[in-house]
Amino acid sequence: MKIAIIGGGAAGLVAAGSAKNAEVVVFDHNDKLGKKIYITGKGRCNFTNVCDNETFLSNVVTNAPFLRSALSRFTPYDAVELIEQNGCKTKVERGRRAFPSSDKASDIIKALTAYAKSNNAEFRLGVKISDLSYNNEENKFSVRYDGGEERFDRVIVCAGGLSYPSTGSDGSAYRFVKKFGHKMISPVPSLVGLKTDIDFSSAEGLTLKNIELGADGVKPIFGDLMITRDGVSGPVALTMSAYLSRREKPYTAYIDFKPALTSEELDDRLLREFGAGQNKSFKNILDGLLPKSIIPFIIDRSGISPDKHVNVITRGERQSLVKALKRFEFKVVSTEGFERAVVTCGGVNVKEIYPKTMMSRLCRGLYICGEMLDVDALTGGYNLHIALATGFVAGVSASGDNYD
Repeated sequence: MKIAIIGGGAAGLVAAGSAKNAEVVVFDHNDKLGKKIYITGKGRCNFTNVCDNETFLSNVVTNAPFLRSALSRFTPYDAVELIEQNGCKTKVERGRRAFPSSDKASDIIKALTAYAKSNNAEFRLGVKISDLSYNNEENKFSVRYDGGEERFDRVIVCAGGLSYPSTGSDGSAYRFVKKFGHKMISPVPSLVGLKTDIDFSSAEGLTLKNIELGADGVKPIFGDLMITRDGVSGPVALTMSAYLSRREKPYTAYIDFKPALTSEELDDRLLREFGAGQNKSFKNILDGLLPKSIIPFIIDRSGISPDKHVNVITRGERQSLVKALKRFEFKVVSTEGFERAVVTCGGVNVKEIYPKTMMSRLCRGLYICGEMLDVDALTGGYNLHIALATGFVAGVSASGDNYD
């Protein structure tokens, strides 16, 4: 059994290691394996989330039911065991996120490479594949690349989506699966910063802690938000981008700066602040409520003159301030694009893939896994584990006799 694996990332390396007793060749157009893994988790590599399967699936945004079988065969606990058995100690941090103990993503790549090498996988790096075809008479796949052409019994395509194209994840492998009749769900960026209609440059770099970010049709997301030059990023913004990746833009979102307080409680708090500093001007009274660089935006939204003394601010003006603090609305006009997106939402339609094996329903012997598939999840190690689990299932299935 001779298997070609197109893509030397997380899914490809695990597929190479799990395709036991097969002759495996891994092709990658980068000159290094696992290039995208280097930048995950800010270089620390959050490789899985150590939780039960139902919790895991609740964090999958797109096509969670498709993953049920793969996740049952390769759980987060299996991922930890695989990494540790191949020479990399691990640790679990807040939110059940698993990392290498060294905090070096390179150690995860070394472990996955060791796993692939344990199955005597051969690596062809810096190789650009120009064509993939199937010969019905020979029952063989033909992989054509710069410098040659080889035939294989089965092929696993796991060359990634479109996120972080600088790592080689440029969507170029989509054309191979399209040749076999696969329909693509249009790829869009997910887990990505949002660009807004407000120029936030004067507050750029500010992290707002314990706020809520909301939009119509989405449960408000609690956590930290980072202000960028032309929008918002950080955990809550990335989560919203995943839930609303396909929402038509522009759409309205809002920040609740004081989610722990009701509007009435916040009004009482303002009355106390105003009473304690009744001779102060409005622009100097909010320091106890907000970071300094965001205050001008709240003042502007409230409609209250910044030089007005707080002892003459009316109840109506105060209510306007409460609204500015509890529902600071803005338009999301676009995202930061694939260049900054953690994952791709979209890809091969999972209805065309057998969930138990990752084999194409349209071409016997062709397997598709990892970010090539229209499956994506929230931050926390879920997306990388999806690559590991689907790669594992593809490798086991391609090297065996179980086709569907």
